[in-house]
Amino acid sequence: WDLVKAERDGEILLEVSDAVRQTLIADMDSDELLAATENLDTDEIADLAPDLPRDVFQELLETLDSQNRERLQSAMSYPDDTVGALMDFDVVTIREDISLEVALRYLRRLGKLPDHSDKLFVVDRHDKLLGVLPLKRLVVNDPEVSVAAVMADDPVVFHPEEDASEAAQAFGRYDLVTAPVVDENNKLVGRITVDAVMDFIRDESESEVLSL
Repeated sequence: WDLVKAERDGEILLEVSDAVRQTLIADMDSDELLAATENLDTDEIADLAPDLPRDVFQELLETLDSQNRERLQSAMSYPDDTVGALMDFDVVTIREDISLEVALRYLRRLGKLPDHSDKLFVVDRHDKLLGVLPLKRLVVNDPEVSVAAVMADDPVVFHPEEDASEAAQAFGRYDLVTAPVVDENNKLVGRITVDAVMDFIRDESESEVLSL
């Protein structure tokens, strides 16, 4: 563990088993733990937070801006078997009244899309979800066409309080890669990816084996 580069500590802590993670964290001081989390996304920090010493977690909260602090506290408020515990906040949103060419220019400026991105989320000025724009539609349609003309306005959506097992079944049923997560007002709050769903299914299977 001492030979691992510090910038990789966080991603490794996320991948190891709970028992191994707790052992490694016990051997790290506060500065090492803070450094390990500085390059992690909010949802990833939420996964590590229960194993962090209380003082380290409080110090970590103070390093976050208000938006990420609110996101972290929100992510930690959901039980492990809900969609809210699986969702992440790495979403790319666009408006419905722009052209596909403008959307493409926006993506080029971003330079990089979140992992497992197969669609963009279309929202209004209040972040309410209007639909999704699959990337394949963005590529094959006339650049002058508006987003509204080619987006899917009836996507499969989830709510943070929904059962993660039911979401996993829906991912298989509809062959989903990503899906939006919205609150009770249809405001986009995050997304859920097939990667998170597969991790959940794997963890559930391991728990069932251990309980036999």
